[in-house]
This record gives sequence, structure tokens and C-alpha cells, in this order.
Amino acid sequence: MMTKNKQDNEVYILGSDSGNNKKKDPKRNLRVLCWVLPVIFIVIIMLFINRKEQVPEYYFEPEQSESTQQDISVTTGRVNHSEKSSYTEVAGEIAGNVPLIIYTPHNATMSLMTGMPEESDSTIIFAAMAADIRKDNMEIVGDFVLSGKQLARGIAKKGYVAIIENKITIGAGESTPLLQQAIDDNGSFFRQYPLVNNGELMENKPKNKSVRRALAIRNGTIIMVQSRERESFHAFSQAMIDIGVTDAIYLVGGDAYGWYYNAEHVRHVFGKKLADIPENISYIVWR
Repeated sequence: MMTKNKQDNEVYILGSDSGNNKKKDPKRNLRVLCWVLPVIFIVIIMLFINRKEQVPEYYFEPEQSESTQQDISVTTGRVNHSEKSSYTEVAGEIAGNVPLIIYTPHNATMSLMTGMPEESDSTIIFAAMAADIRKDNMEIVGDFVLSGKQLARGIAKKGYVAIIENKITIGAGESTPLLQQAIDDNGSFFRQYPLVNNGELMENKPKNKSVRRALAIRNGTIIMVQSRERESFHAFSQAMIDIGVTDAIYLVGGDAYGWYYNAEHVRHVFGKKLADIPENISYIVWR
């Protein structure tokens, strides 16, 4: 019986030395904690960073940017076909080593629309894609107001364009009273990446290269700017600053499809037409 009790005790204090009830070394435990805690901390930080950097994938160009608040407004002229014709002036400029195409609409008014513009409509002298679309749910990215109706919400992109009572405002910021004003006054509003803000370059991520397009203000006039070659956001924005652009917001670049009519009223296209056109595709058009 005594032998059995001794064996039971040895099993009960498993890990003891020869049946003696000795305490574990506290210094050893401290050393283990010193190794384990930093590893756990690093793992938690990495998981947080990876989660923070995850962004929605867009139908066109998944990118991010940061910006500050700034509004620049320009009033567009109304069309009078009896006196002047409407057309898009096209000019080439080079800023540093970045070749650009400058589109300047004349005697026309800009508006925002959803869906594909009618290509046979010869009153449209310039058309370019406006807001991005998410790949997962095919919804418009960011705040989007059309004729006073808000069709999408969000500030993933802090740049914006407001079209209210024939006035175009290019701005940047997470909040602006122009969003509610567009709703109240039957106007339009959409968000994109800010490229130039009050003459300062706005950085964007990632640093990939693509054909870039922008809606911009130079010398108080609204223009569209396109890079002839694939450029980074940084190079494109700097090139616009070099030619005198004070404020600019991105338009969908890459192979995004659009067109314009020149002074001879000859239609020219850029980009590639999509085989399947998303329901929520949006355009800015000048008529």
C-alpha cells in the first residue's frame, strides 16, 4: 500500500524531480515572457497594418490619395448656336519630359450623367468617364449626386467636382457644404482623386503608371488634360502645375473610352469601348 501511494504521488506531481515538490524557476519564466511578448506584439501590429491597407478594388484603377480643403469655382458660358459653334480645341504641350494633350471646350456647358452617352449625339463636343466603380458590387465610388438625387455615398476619394447652377467647383476635402447644396439646388456632384490643390501637388497611391486624365483649372478656364504616355500620379500632377494648372481632379484614365469634336466638327475617340458597359458608369459631357 505504501508503494502504491508513492506512485500515485509521483503521477500527481508530474514533472517534479524524484517526487520532490519543487517550484519552477521564476527567472526562466521571465526569460520566456521576454521572448514571447515581443513576438505577439509584432504579429498584432502586422495584422492591423494589413487590415488597414486593404482597400476596395475598383473597376477602374484602384488608388488612394490624401488632400486638404480647397474650393475653386468657374462659371461656364451658355451656348448660343446662332452666333458661335461649339467645339473642343486641342493642343499639345510638354512639361519637363511629360507630353500632354490639352482639351478646351468652347461655347458649351458641362454636365454629369450616368450611362453611356449617345455617340450619335453631335451636340456632345467632349465626353470622358468621371467616377470609378467598385469591382465587388459595381457601385459608384464615393458621393455621387445627379440632378439633386444622391445615388452613392462615401469619401474614399477626397477630391470632388460640384456642378450647381452652371458653376463648376473643383475642391478637396472630406466634407463640403456643396454636397448638400447640389442636392438642394438640383445640381450634380462626384468624387475622384485630387491631383492639384491650390497650386500644390497632391500625392496618390499606389505609384503605378497609366494614361492619366484630369479636369483642371488654368487661368480661370476649365480644361481637360491627358498624358500622351503612361505616367505616375506624381509626374502627371507636377506636369500640370508646370503648365499653370492651379486645381485639378482626376478623371478615369487608362483605356477609359471617350471622344471629342474638333473645330472642323470631326469626331475623334480615345481609349477603348467596353464590351459590357456597367450600369453605373458615369460621364462628364460638354454640350
